[in-house]
Amino acid sequence: WNIAQEAFWEDYSDKVNTLKLRASWGELGNQNTDSWYPFYPTIGYKPANGGWLVNGAKPNTAAQPGLVSALMTWEKSRTWEIGLDWGAFNNRLTGSFGYFQRQTYDMVGPAQELPDVLGAKEPKINNLDMPSKGWDLQVSWRDQIDDFRYGVSLTLSDNTVTIDKYPNPSKNLGATYYDGAKLGNIWGYTTVGIAKTKEEMDAHLAKANQDALGRNWGQGDIMYADLNGDGKVNEGTSTADDSGDLRVIGNSTPRYNFGLNLDAAWKGFDLKVFFQGTLKRDYAVGSGDAMFWGGNVNKWQATGFTEHLDYFRPDANDALGQNLDSYYPRVAWDSGKNQQKQTKYLQNAAYARLKNVTLGYTLPQSITEKWYVQNLRLFVSAENLFTITSFSKLSDPELVDASGWGFGKTYPLSKTFSCGLSVTF
Repeated sequence: WNIAQEAFWEDYSDKVNTLKLRASWGELGNQNTDSWYPFYPTIGYKPANGGWLVNGAKPNTAAQPGLVSALMTWEKSRTWEIGLDWGAFNNRLTGSFGYFQRQTYDMVGPAQELPDVLGAKEPKINNLDMPSKGWDLQVSWRDQIDDFRYGVSLTLSDNTVTIDKYPNPSKNLGATYYDGAKLGNIWGYTTVGIAKTKEEMDAHLAKANQDALGRNWGQGDIMYADLNGDGKVNEGTSTADDSGDLRVIGNSTPRYNFGLNLDAAWKGFDLKVFFQGTLKRDYAVGSGDAMFWGGNVNKWQATGFTEHLDYFRPDANDALGQNLDSYYPRVAWDSGKNQQKQTKYLQNAAYARLKNVTLGYTLPQSITEKWYVQNLRLFVSAENLFTITSFSKLSDPELVDASGWGFGKTYPLSKTFSCGLSVTF
C-alpha cells in the first residue's frame, strides 16, 4: 500500500513521494538437509582397509549402517515479513526497513541420544523446531551540486535463532540444542586472573577447588571463579539448569552485519569506497588451537609468534625478562587446564574493513571521439587496505571459521593493488 498516492497525503507529497507498507507470508518445504540421501541406509565400505594382511594383502572392510527412520519427512519453513519503503526529497533519500520471522519446523536435527543397548547409530528424525527473527535496513542518499555528484548507501541487518523444540529434556549442554537455547551461545568459565605466586594460587584453591579442571595448580596458572559458591569450580551436571560455574559468556552468531558504500564524481573523476563488517560477534578459542595458544598446546603443534612472548615468567633473571602481568599463562603441556573456554580469552570478533577503494578518470568525449572511442576510463583500485578490530592479530575475524581447521589455519586476505584501462568503441 503506497500511502503517498492517497489523497490525504497530497500536502506532504512534495517532501515524501513514496511511503509504502508491505507484508508477505509464505510456506515452503525443504529437503536440503546435510545428507543427500538421508532416507537410505548405506553400508560403509572401504577397499584394502583391514588392519591385518590376508594372503599378502589387506582385506576390504564393511561397517553396519546407522538406522533410518521411516517417519522422516520434509522440513517446513514458514516466513512472514512486514516492511516500510520510502522515498523523500525527490528520491534523494530512499530506504526500506523490514522485520521478519522465519519458523523452520520438523527439521532433521541431531539424532536423539538412545541407550547403547540399541546396538546401532541412532536414526535421525524430524525433531527440531527453530525460529529465526531479524530485520534489515537500507538507507541511501544521492544528490548533485552543480558538477559534483555524490551518494551514500548503508545496509544493516540482524537476526537471532532460538530453539523451540528438541528432545533434550535434561538440557544437556553437550547436545548443543535444547528448548530455549539461543544458537551460537558460548558457555565458559569466568576468569579471576593468573596467579602471580604459589601462595596466591593456594589461597584461591582454598576457596574454589579447581581439581575438576586439572591438577598441580601453581603460579602462572589460571584462577577460575566459583560463581555458585559451593567451594569448587566445575560444570555441575553439564545441563542448562545445573551448569556449575559455567555461564553463557558470549555468542558466536554474527550480529549487525553492515555494508557502507560511498561514491562521488566531478568533471570526469569518480571515486568509490566500500566498507563492510560485523558489529557484534564473540569467538571462543579452542584448547587445541596452536595458532592462538603458542607453546600452551601439545609439543606436536606448538607455535611461537611474537604475540606468544607475552607469557607468564616469574624469574627476574629470565633471558626475556620477568613478566608477572602477562596475557598468556605459563607455558605447559598439561592437558589444557589453562585453556578452558573463559572470559579472559573470549575474542571480540567484530570488525569493520575497507574492502575496496577505486579512483577513476574518464577522458572527455571531445578528445576520445577523434580516435573513434566512445568512452575511455583510467582507474586504480585497492582492496583490503585496513581493518578496525580488537580481534587477535593471529587470525582474521572475517575468515576465522572459513577453513574448518580451527583458529588461524587459513590463508589470510591480501592487500591488492591494481590499475586498468576501460575502453568502449
